[in-house]
Amino acid sequence: MWAGPILVLSLLPAAVAGLIPQAAWAEPHRIQVRGAAQLRVHAWTDAGEVAVQGELADDANTPIALASLTVKAFGENGSQLSVVGWTPCDARLRRGARSSESVVTDERGAFCVKASIATAASISVRYDGSDNYDGGEVRANVETARGPLAPTLLRFEPVVEVLDLDRDSVPVSGSLRIGRSDSSTPPPKREGLTVVLEDERGKVIAQTTTGGDGKARFEIPTKELADPGPGELRLRFAGSDGLAKATAVQPIIRQVEVKLSVPEPQSTSDDEVTLDVDVTASRGVVAGGVVEAVREGVSVGAATVKDGKAHVVAAIATEREGAVKITLRYVPNAPWYRPGPDLVTTVTIAGAGLWRQLLLAVLVCGVAAWVIAGWRRAKPKARREEEGGAPPPSGRPGVQVIGRAPSAGGWRGVVVDAHEGTPVPGARLSIIAPSFQGDGVVARATADEHGAFHFDPATTREARLVVEADLHSRYEQALPPPSALHVALITRRRALLDRLVKWARNQGAPFDGPAEPTPGHVRRAAVRLEMQDGVRWEPVERWAGKVEDAAYGPEAPGAAEEEAVRAAEPGAYGGIVRGA
Repeated sequence: MWAGPILVLSLLPAAVAGLIPQAAWAEPHRIQVRGAAQLRVHAWTDAGEVAVQGELADDANTPIALASLTVKAFGENGSQLSVVGWTPCDARLRRGARSSESVVTDERGAFCVKASIATAASISVRYDGSDNYDGGEVRANVETARGPLAPTLLRFEPVVEVLDLDRDSVPVSGSLRIGRSDSSTPPPKREGLTVVLEDERGKVIAQTTTGGDGKARFEIPTKELADPGPGELRLRFAGSDGLAKATAVQPIIRQVEVKLSVPEPQSTSDDEVTLDVDVTASRGVVAGGVVEAVREGVSVGAATVKDGKAHVVAAIATEREGAVKITLRYVPNAPWYRPGPDLVTTVTIAGAGLWRQLLLAVLVCGVAAWVIAGWRRAKPKARREEEGGAPPPSGRPGVQVIGRAPSAGGWRGVVVDAHEGTPVPGARLSIIAPSFQGDGVVARATADEHGAFHFDPATTREARLVVEADLHSRYEQALPPPSALHVALITRRRALLDRLVKWARNQGAPFDGPAEPTPGHVRRAAVRLEMQDGVRWEPVERWAGKVEDAAYGPEAPGAAEEEAVRAAEPGAYGGIVRGA
């Protein structure tokens, strides 16, 4: 039996999801979001070998499957030891290839490997990260066991994410899985093993033994839990003579329902009412959030909650006397506060006095007279010819004729974003005609800050119009006759995503699905196909990854990057014959 601290590495994410801008396609404000990862590692001696067991999960405790880890061994003096190869702890899986350092997690994000290193004193496990997760490294001391240890894996099943503190107790269960360290040894029984449940403070909340199915079932009294807020639950198995110890960590939210109460209105007038609202929960006063006052479906006031109180001033119409019903509802600012039922209160108001009504009538008549006089004075505004003919954003690149040519001849128009309809300043336009010498450019123009451009009259025959911009994909088509033009471009990011969607729909399942395909979906589908069917889909995986980097990366792709991604686009079956 061995014991030792459980090493947990929590890697802070580079950004949080709440910082994602509402305008997801606003190029200058795009943010690359990377998640956090947790790496838990145990190491012990096992019959002349060193066994290393662990698991990799994200900050929501979701397993990170098929992740590549680097495992190294170190001696007493801290020098790195040479490792012939790591092999799986399960004897049934040892037929696989040996690796000197690289280890890949399974579909549950777990791994367990062994190597013949009798002098190892410590083990380091490094995760280099990915496009979605930060990397990091954990180092664990090698513990001495009295005999061969079977690897164990402890999980919350089902996963619990929210604990309701308003209940007397909440159920929590975990599952202890046991691997096989030696094919000649029967697997240990999972029944009767002690599992402890703790919170993030290290406080033992409950303890139980596993059943024949390896399940540890707890019924937690909520009075043993901390106040509302974020926290953790930890399952611990201390190990035994034949079993390695294991742990599982699950982030949770301790939640309460918020209730509102209000006495009679303390002050009223003919246009507003003041309400002091008590905001409480089963664990005491509530420290945050907003109380909103609603009348007939329209918000008429709101106030921030401080120390369990909200001072709400609601604006009330004054067209008549009588009782007005106001609905108060709580809007939480944190997930550990759950809104309770809305509170409906009745307010009695007095209508406006006679003199105030007369004053209001005079004011309304004055405003109406001023508006009518303005109509009579207004002169028609000169309108640019193309303003009335500009089409709405279509989401597709193209050139449309929307008016006559300038009086002096040539072409004029604007260049806009095909999705947003906003101008594309600095867009470069060229008229190209067939030529035996030179580049064939007949005329050039650059769009101004409003996206407007103008070409002087030019002699053209079988000419083409080419439009380019810094952030938008190049577009080319036959040049229309002299006229007013509306030119629409799409960004390089959107162009690459559109090509990926078209490719996935042409391929069908599993690349296509009910929702619009994404680069991540296509990449994961390629990995699953390669694992399941033995089909080589690496080109698809690499291409989808390049599309994802270009479309969602922090820097907008240039013309060279766009061309490189397009060149990597695979054909049918990833450009490789199925089964090759």
